[in-house]
Amino acid sequence: SSYKFSGITNLSEKKEILNTVKSAFLNNNKISDFVFFNISRLSKIQRSYYVEKHILTPEMTHKLNYKGVFFKCTNFNLEHSLSVLINEDDHLRIQCIIPELEVDKAYKQANNLERILEKNLKFAYDKDFGYLTSSPINLGTALRVSVLAHVPFIIISGKIEEFTKKLNDIGCVVKSFYGENSGIIGNIIQVANQASLGKYEHQILQEMKAIFLNIIDEERENKEMVAKDLPLIVEDTIYRTYGMLKYAKILSYHEAIDLLSVLKVGQDLGLINDIKPYNLYEKITKLGDYSLILDNNLDLEPESDELDKFRMDIIRKELFY
Repeated sequence: SSYKFSGITNLSEKKEILNTVKSAFLNNNKISDFVFFNISRLSKIQRSYYVEKHILTPEMTHKLNYKGVFFKCTNFNLEHSLSVLINEDDHLRIQCIIPELEVDKAYKQANNLERILEKNLKFAYDKDFGYLTSSPINLGTALRVSVLAHVPFIIISGKIEEFTKKLNDIGCVVKSFYGENSGIIGNIIQVANQASLGKYEHQILQEMKAIFLNIIDEERENKEMVAKDLPLIVEDTIYRTYGMLKYAKILSYHEAIDLLSVLKVGQDLGLINDIKPYNLYEKITKLGDYSLILDNNLDLEPESDELDKFRMDIIRKELFY
């Protein structure tokens, strides 16, 4: 409270907000295990790396002055992280990412951090509109519950538009893995609640968990339908994908995610049995250009043929016996 929204604050106000939040962290021994980064002091590769890991949003990589992030991860695993973005669209964005369908666990960690911060920071709140945010969509609890879902069989069945409309009709927003303006890559979609005004947090949690379980059921039903009458073109695509992953020399990130998704379909249908089991979501976060460069200490340029070859070698080594 007492500050203008991030979109219209000047640099001195942004600096004051950043320092205020930093003090709230650094003066509290309950949250001493967080690491702080000033976004402007990160290299372009480091910023892009944290975007790939979903620690930073793309918005955090523009107009860098007085933007910061506090985060901690579990056992150095960035796919399980708790973080706070400072001076993004709002003054604070508290986010928790956890593998699998651990909605309650993620909420508990984010909520506990909010309560700790609230002892030192006063949040803007209105008795009618709830927490005041820069976007009207986030008014109310300001709680967004989101999941990445791999839904190849819904897409193969040709039901993705109908499925998306049904989710929209019950108050969900559906995006591709790369955001609203990109096509679906790797048969992966993001599903989240559209609004948080007029509902309690526990209501949003229960509704979204039920929706996520329905997505699983819908995908399972479509898998059974496809397996019962497998189209020849789907079978052909699976075997072509297998051959490409086994023999190709270079592979871009988007190609890799698409092909690994199709190969996973082949595994699920029992058509491909001579590759090692793998977690598609882990591959997504480890095979991006910037993740490959920093995680493996590579002196290569993003989107270069040499990096695409390294990606292909990694996939072949990890998949094939």
